[in-house]
Amino acid sequence: MAQTFTNAVANNVTTVTTVYTAPASTTSVVVGLVIANDSGADTTVTVSVTKGATTVNLLNTAPLPSASNISVLSNNNRVVLLTGNSISVTAAANVDVIASVLEIT
Repeated sequence: MAQTFTNAVANNVTTVTTVYTAPASTTSVVVGLVIANDSGADTTVTVSVTKGATTVNLLNTAPLPSASNISVLSNNNRVVLLTGNSISVTAAANVDVIASVLEIT
């Protein structure tokens, strides 16, 4: 089994944006997810994980002050995504997102 670290980024997110989708024949462990508010105003963010027809929120309209960031996964929390599962972000004002992922094939 090969293990590879990678990252996924999304810039200027305001609508539902898929940041990362687990590739075929891969188990992906999201080990970090940071969202930075690069707009000039306070905003809110929602982070969702989708597995087939099911979507669950990790954050739901959480406040994110101007010029700040939030680490969604902290204290050794992890999210496991199986093939085709995805993680997405929505914000009310522009945010940048980076996900750090360990892919196991």
